[in-house]
Amino acid sequence: MKNKENTTNIVPTKYLSFILMHHKKRIALLNIDEGECTLYDSLRDAFLNPYLDGFRDKKLKLRLVKDAGKWQIESNREVFINGVAWRKRVLRDGDKIYLGEYRLIFEGNFVENIPPDPIPYKKLGKKKILRFLEAAVVICSISFLWYCTTVNHNSNTDIKLTDNETTITDHESELPYNFSEELDDVEAPYLQTQNKIETDLSLIKDNDVKYSLHVYAPGEDPVPQKLDILFIHAHPDDESLDYGLFLAEAAAEGESTGVIIFTDGDSGFDKYPDRPIDGIYPDAELGIPDLSKVRVEEAANALTVLDAKVYVRLGLWNRPYTAEEVNKSFNTLLNEWGGETFLVNKLVSLIEIFKPDVIVSPDGPSPAREHFEHEAVGYLSEKAVTKYIERNPGKLRSYLKLVDVQQLAAYGGIPLLDIDASENDTLKDIKRRALMMHQTQADASYFGIKRLEKFPLEYYLVQFCSENPIETTLAFLDKKIVETLSH
Repeated sequence: MKNKENTTNIVPTKYLSFILMHHKKRIALLNIDEGECTLYDSLRDAFLNPYLDGFRDKKLKLRLVKDAGKWQIESNREVFINGVAWRKRVLRDGDKIYLGEYRLIFEGNFVENIPPDPIPYKKLGKKKILRFLEAAVVICSISFLWYCTTVNHNSNTDIKLTDNETTITDHESELPYNFSEELDDVEAPYLQTQNKIETDLSLIKDNDVKYSLHVYAPGEDPVPQKLDILFIHAHPDDESLDYGLFLAEAAAEGESTGVIIFTDGDSGFDKYPDRPIDGIYPDAELGIPDLSKVRVEEAANALTVLDAKVYVRLGLWNRPYTAEEVNKSFNTLLNEWGGETFLVNKLVSLIEIFKPDVIVSPDGPSPAREHFEHEAVGYLSEKAVTKYIERNPGKLRSYLKLVDVQQLAAYGGIPLLDIDASENDTLKDIKRRALMMHQTQADASYFGIKRLEKFPLEYYLVQFCSENPIETTLAFLDKKIVETLSH
């Protein structure tokens, strides 16, 4: 009887349930005690460590924290969750966390007295260990022979560092992750002077043609001019991350393009010291307002690479990307930016100044969860496009919305227009160079480069398309839209 009483009085232990995937194959169901804090930490024997065979991130640390009854995952640096870079996020059922070649999918709270045994970690077999030891012996032998042949040659040679190299190596990284270690194979302009960056810009263009970009400061009235395509987005670097291939292809087809950016990115993270330190990049971590000045200049450089004609800065406040800010209401953000009516009217007036045939914006609110300011820009853009069409019937040919290449499933098979650079090295190289102009932004010059290599594609939802054919100069886009809508 006592045993029965003890059994019935046991308080069920709560577990958080995760599915571990590797190369799209389910390899484990992992249930972690809700009292456990550290999910992954390369320096300790954390919960995930034994299961991530081959995943060795020396800087990454993932923790689980319960706040106001909701579970949050926290990271000391950006990790991709559902294709978006986060440092802190409330976990929802189905959230997919990217860890190298692994995917960790949150299944929610799992309550049971005894947790099911996870699939055991497969240790190296004897044959694999022997092969490993043999390989190690060969590598050591080759290294020793190389050392013997070079030591005499180097003994009488003084090794001198350039001033730039000395400056970079004198201080210890204050970032949670040292990006320069993984960017060794990335070509110029990484870790080069601003003058060299400008020189690299000229290599992309035909030297016989003069390319110009007009940057309009907040409050400055743009000179009226006709644009073929007008792009709208939230932050400096979004133009390259999300629209880079589209902008590059439009320029190659002879289209005139312009970009409206809502904020100057003043609340972003500086990639200090893993960026150039000279010219516009001082030897210090940049914050408000210095970071915004640099980010604006980086965006201007990137848009020059992408051959845009106009860069309009609205200069609105870029709110910090934290869990507290993300969870604020949508109306709070719009009010802080001046109110929905003011913002929509501002966009409409700019559209009327540039009279574009095509407008491109983020989707928002979107089926896939995106950055809260991206979604706000998408929402306002749609309102402005609707109002512009009412005031100027027959003027706009098409309205396209950006779709995250890693969140296509959220759109349920809807036909999407694609810009595919998988077999177009020129377009891909132009976007890569544009991303590299954002030297302070890990999202662009680190994560963006890696994502471009894996996904050399951009997708757009055709939100609106006029019955009238697009102008001859936009024939390439007209053909893409027709092919998309015919599916």
